[in-house]
Amino acid sequence: MAWKEVQARTLTLEIGCNKSFSRGFTLIELLVVIVVISIATSLMIVNLNSISLVENQQKSFVKTFNFLTEESIVTGNIIGWYANNKEDGGFYIRDNNISLNLPINGYESHWKDLTENRKTFDSFDGSSQELDEDVSLLPLITFYPSGENTGGILKIYFNEYEQEIIINNNGKIESKIYQY
Repeated sequence: MAWKEVQARTLTLEIGCNKSFSRGFTLIELLVVIVVISIATSLMIVNLNSISLVENQQKSFVKTFNFLTEESIVTGNIIGWYANNKEDGGFYIRDNNISLNLPINGYESHWKDLTENRKTFDSFDGSSQELDEDVSLLPLITFYPSGENTGGILKIYFNEYEQEIIINNNGKIESKIYQY
């Protein structure tokens, strides 16, 4: 054997690059890959839970506002929607007086799940209101028998993002998320 050939075999054995011997993965390499995959999976699950919570809230608001719109059209009455930090609800407005609480039965409301969150309501007339416990039962949105409403923007503040629910005058509801 020539000196260069012996030197080449020695280097091959030292660094483990022998073409006739195929190496697999070490246990450490496999464990690192498993840990990285599990961390990525857990982050995806947390994000999916946040997304489903936001979608459920939007569906709840859509159901509530659609119900109030339909109730106003069917009964021919003006209906107001109020909300404070702990509850929301609807009521009939007759002769500019609140006459009776209108229960929103049959619809799942996520409002009570949001008592820990700061909430504001911006009317399309430019007024803004912080929804806290001291808010009276004045309507934030008024629904008319024609199918229209006064509309507004409901903002719910979470730790990591802000959800903005836009209730248009024609009853269409949009939801936007702003990350902090």
